[in-house]
Amino acid sequence: MKASTISFPSVFETAFGNTENSSRDLLNGIKVKKDDTWYMVGNLAKRGGINPGRITNAAPLEVDYDILFKAAMVNIADKVQQPMSITMGFPFSTYNIYKQVAEQYLSKRHFLIEYDTQTFNTKGAVKKAMLDVEKYEIIPEIVGGIIGLKKTIGDPNLDNFIAVSFGFGTIEGGMATGDGLINRTCFSSHGIKYAINNLSRELNQKYYLDMKNEHQLDDAFMKGSIFTNRKRIDLKEARKGVLTQYYREVVSPLMRQYFTDLDFEQCSKIYLMGGGAHYRELTDAFVEEFRDFIPVEVAPSPENLMSIGYLYNSLRISDNKPQRSVGVDLGNASSIISIFDEEKVNLSGSATASAIN
Repeated sequence: MKASTISFPSVFETAFGNTENSSRDLLNGIKVKKDDTWYMVGNLAKRGGINPGRITNAAPLEVDYDILFKAAMVNIADKVQQPMSITMGFPFSTYNIYKQVAEQYLSKRHFLIEYDTQTFNTKGAVKKAMLDVEKYEIIPEIVGGIIGLKKTIGDPNLDNFIAVSFGFGTIEGGMATGDGLINRTCFSSHGIKYAINNLSRELNQKYYLDMKNEHQLDDAFMKGSIFTNRKRIDLKEARKGVLTQYYREVVSPLMRQYFTDLDFEQCSKIYLMGGGAHYRELTDAFVEEFRDFIPVEVAPSPENLMSIGYLYNSLRISDNKPQRSVGVDLGNASSIISIFDEEKVNLSGSATASAIN
């Protein structure tokens, strides 16, 4: 069974003026309504907005969470059967605080979403989608990542490894064994945002950044350059410096604090996941620190693993109904939604949130 993922930037801005014919499809032209206000979301907001963004690690009752959830659902409403089963998650730092609130949010069961198709269709109109959420579960992000890793690699018996996920808002980590997650080793701390904010402070001493917010700076950080005052500024060396600093001051101390020599002895590998795993500066630092005693590997499609893990958890709670299963990762940098391409799936050896084996 193959999982299919779609994603869009987790930013939005109030829609003013004409947005017709501004995108090539729904995914790039998301425009949803909350209460009496229309919002551009994702790439449409990045292109058509002035200050698109979102609150980092927003609570489920905040506007940010509701808008991004509706934007995600609009993109899969006609691709899954209803009633559907949904799994979502939070980092350990907010999981216990937000879990019950998120469950209350999803317990409304029926979601009426108003969206505008005129952004990508000359004959479009304002439409409404009704979603029926029958079953749902909220699990820790790292658990979703571990489930997704096992499914992506195709080894349900994969165990005794350390998983570390680099997200925009948080870095998550933990050790998985054949018996499940070792909670003593689970941590959550500052994500890539830590390095981006340090770079921003350095740049502000030399350049006028035109009041760019942290999400806009994140784009520049990924590209390795920023355009300001009609000049393109190369950021690659500065990025290397702040990421090296981030690893030395945040990541390495976490690994020393939460994992013992016995943990490393029992583990076969360290898997790096999350969007930040694409930064060579971080992966090289990991390899350098652990090269003498444990292999370090970047997981395949590292940014998608949480969403894929959520999808397989939804398959479990849906009583093996792949066409009704959805995994939704409303990340701080990107929102990623996973569904199944086919109608049947083999559940043998699958990992669950309660026993990751």
